[in-house]
Amino acid sequence: MGFSPFKVCSVEDMRKIDEEASRRGVNHVLLMEDAGTAVYNLVASVMGVRGKKFTVVAGTGNNGGDALVVARRLYAAGGEVEVYVVGDPGKYREPAKSMYEAVVNVGVKVTVVKGVEDLDKLAESIKSSDAVVVGLIGIGLKGDVTGLYRDVIELVNSHGKVVVSVDIPSGVDGNNGKVRGVAVKSTYTVTFGLPKYGNVLYPGYHYCGKLYVSRLSYPPDLLYSDSLKCELNAPLKLPERVKWGHKGTFGKLLAVAGARYYYGAPYYTSYAFLKAGGGYSRLATPKSIVPVLAAKCSEVVYHPMEETPEGTLALSNYEKILEIVEAQGVDIVVLGPGTSLNEETQELIRRLAEELDKPVIVDGDGITALSKDPGIVKKRKAPTILTPHPVEFTRLTGLTLSEVQEDPIGCAQRASLELGAYIVLKGAHTLIAYPDGRVYINMTGNPGMAKAGMGDVLNGAIAALYGVGLRDCGEATRMGVLVHGLAGDLAAKDLGEDGVTPDAVLEYLPRAMRILRENPEYVVEHYMPKEI
Repeated sequence: MGFSPFKVCSVEDMRKIDEEASRRGVNHVLLMEDAGTAVYNLVASVMGVRGKKFTVVAGTGNNGGDALVVARRLYAAGGEVEVYVVGDPGKYREPAKSMYEAVVNVGVKVTVVKGVEDLDKLAESIKSSDAVVVGLIGIGLKGDVTGLYRDVIELVNSHGKVVVSVDIPSGVDGNNGKVRGVAVKSTYTVTFGLPKYGNVLYPGYHYCGKLYVSRLSYPPDLLYSDSLKCELNAPLKLPERVKWGHKGTFGKLLAVAGARYYYGAPYYTSYAFLKAGGGYSRLATPKSIVPVLAAKCSEVVYHPMEETPEGTLALSNYEKILEIVEAQGVDIVVLGPGTSLNEETQELIRRLAEELDKPVIVDGDGITALSKDPGIVKKRKAPTILTPHPVEFTRLTGLTLSEVQEDPIGCAQRASLELGAYIVLKGAHTLIAYPDGRVYINMTGNPGMAKAGMGDVLNGAIAALYGVGLRDCGEATRMGVLVHGLAGDLAAKDLGEDGVTPDAVLEYLPRAMRILRENPEYVVEHYMPKEI
């Protein structure tokens, strides 16, 4: 099994691709015709054209030019078409100018929306239409949508019609998926060349509706260039689970986790490892909570640890934990889930991270500990996997939350390069950044997973993928994130999103692993944009 990389790009990347394609003779006229035809083909395939009525809303830039091609193609195929140009048609530049003239000359009804006084006509047209095609603002969006453009977008959204967006929903930022004031709520979006970050990051992905990609006439080497470092997280082939394997064959985990009153994090981390296929799960946790955990999960091997007065892991456990790793042949270590912010415990986590020569996954309170001295991560010889949520990421990097939200991919990429670590920036469509600059966008998962304890299940899933044989830590991390989200989606399908809990995801991890092993095409079919 092998799936072609599904590259994703920034707005600037796409402009560079456009320029290089033009230098090779694939000019803007050809690309605009291709783009409009791709959207026309989508409309024709999902609802048909002849005898249907369409309202086409076009801006005065190239995105509007693409929409005008759609109008001409729909009209030629027997559709009833009305075009509403928002703004001054005199601002059209080539090739959009020629597309506007062609639409007028072939007899399509064109109305210019100059102000709010023209919105009633547009509203009547939308009301009587079968679908609305919107090419108002493309990837050149700058700042918030205001004034007449905002009024038009709100008008389109208010009618509940089938809406097809051209390249990206108008109002969505192509570099981060943020809605700039207001954005078109699309039923379908056809994006061109490559999906932009804003097409696949939330909330932009939600506004796209069902996402399609048309490669137009771009030379393939431009779309699959190694210089494009971001792509969607597609399934990888898992190593065979050999028939003669034993528990040691499928990985040995040690989780250093938990504290008095923090029972969930150590339980979910250590048990998820087993549920996702790992072989031998050990847990170093404060001795006072071992009886409770052991009663809940007897499959895990427990190492009771000395405690601070607060019931957290004492610094005196340092040598003992290192001895366990060495004596038991531990393959991978999870540090930090639910260990608390007790300073003695935080120092223990820092010292372990510095000394361990095994791959280490650091999460939760462990990330807070390392945030005090990120140089520890830089100095580590063995791979480090950090799994912060956005606030933990800001502690780790010193960035503000606003800076991260404006450029999530760039921030994750730079932090990973700087620290020399794999970074899992958790959220809706989690990012996995590699120390070599690559970034993968994960498409599985749902809002029901936004609950305490879910990241602890993720720790165990990543460790398990390493244990079953993906000994490239980047690949194990990617597939752990994918399987974790897929398990959450399977649970949501049966239980509803509100009922998705860490326990539910634990129970669905085996099904998710089975899909990844036996039917990885399921992930491609259900989560990747369709090509048209």
